[in-house]
Amino acid sequence: MMESSAGNKNTYESVLQEKLFIKPLIIVVIDTEEEFDWLKDFSREKTGVSHLRFVERIQSIFSNYNITPVYVINYPVASQREGFEPLLEIFSQDRCIIGAHMHPWVNPPFEEEVCARNSFAGNLPYSLESKKLEILSECIERNFGMRPVIYKAGRYGVGPDTFDILAKQGFKFDISCCPHTDYSKEGGPDFTDKTAAPNWSDADRKIFEIPLTVGFEGLIRTVGPRLYPKLKRGLLEKLHLPGIFSRLRLLNRVTLSPEVSNLAEMIRVVRDLYSDGVRIFSLAFHSTSIEPGHTPYVRTPRDLADFLSRLRQFFDFFFSEFDGQPSTPDQVREAYLLTGSPRDIQETL
Repeated sequence: MMESSAGNKNTYESVLQEKLFIKPLIIVVIDTEEEFDWLKDFSREKTGVSHLRFVERIQSIFSNYNITPVYVINYPVASQREGFEPLLEIFSQDRCIIGAHMHPWVNPPFEEEVCARNSFAGNLPYSLESKKLEILSECIERNFGMRPVIYKAGRYGVGPDTFDILAKQGFKFDISCCPHTDYSKEGGPDFTDKTAAPNWSDADRKIFEIPLTVGFEGLIRTVGPRLYPKLKRGLLEKLHLPGIFSRLRLLNRVTLSPEVSNLAEMIRVVRDLYSDGVRIFSLAFHSTSIEPGHTPYVRTPRDLADFLSRLRQFFDFFFSEFDGQPSTPDQVREAYLLTGSPRDIQETL
C-alpha cells in the first residue's frame, strides 16, 4: 500500500509539472565555497577563495545563454573581499542571484567538534545551526545589500530542524535535496525516496524545495528508484554491481553536473526524465572547479578545458535541440503558486 501511495504521488507530481510547463526549464546553481583538499579531514584553517578571480570563466558562458545563475556562497566567500567582490560586480549588474551555502566547520560560531558528522549542519543542535545560518546571512547582507532567501546546505546536510530554521529566518527556497542518494553512512541525510520534482517542504508552504536533478538512465531505468538502493548495500556494493550495471547500460544513476557526469549521460537523463513528465531541471557544480587543482574533477588545465566545453555543449543541447529555457527559483515557484486551471509558465516569465 505504501509503494502504491508513493507511486501515485510521483505520478501526480509529474502530471502537474507536464501541465504547468510546456517548455523544459533549468536553473543553474554554483556551490561557491573555499578551497580545501577533499581527501583530507575537515579543517577550520582552509579558507582560501582566490579561485574566484576566475569567475568570469563560467559567468561569460552563462551570459551567452541568458542564464541567471544562483551562486550559493558560504562564509569564507561572503566574508573575504577576495571572495565576494568578484561576485558583487556580477550581482550589481543583475547577472546572478546570491544565496547562502553553509560549511559549518568554517562558519562561526565555532562551538562544535570538527568531524565528519558535524560537517552536516543538520546534525548540529538547533541553536547552533540557527546561529551559524544567521551569521552567514548577516555577512551576505552586509556585503551584498540583500538578505539571502535561497539556501543550500553544504554536503546536502539538511536535518530535522533545518526547514523550521529557514522559515524563521525568512528563507523561501531550499535547494539541498539530492534525490536517490543516501549519505547516512557518513552521518548525513537519506534522499533515497526523493525525486527530481520540486515541491513544498512543509504543509504551510513556507519553503519551496527545488532538488538537484538526479535520475536514472539505462535499459531498466524504470525500476531504478527501487533497485538502485539495493545495489548500494552490503555485498552487492562490494561486488561493484552499481558499476557493472552502469557499464552494461542497464542502470545508471546520473547527476546533472558537468563535474561527475559526461555529456552523453546528462543528455540521456534529461531526455528520459522529460519523457516521464519532468519539466524542471537543476544543474550544479562547485566554484572551485573553475581553477585546476581544487577539486577531484578539475586537476589540470586540460580538465578545465573539458569541463567548460562540457558545460557549453550541454547548454547547446538544452536550449537549442531540446528547446529549453533558463529560469530562476522565483520563476519556478511562481508557476506553482498559480491557482485554477494549469497555465503555461511562459505567461509568468
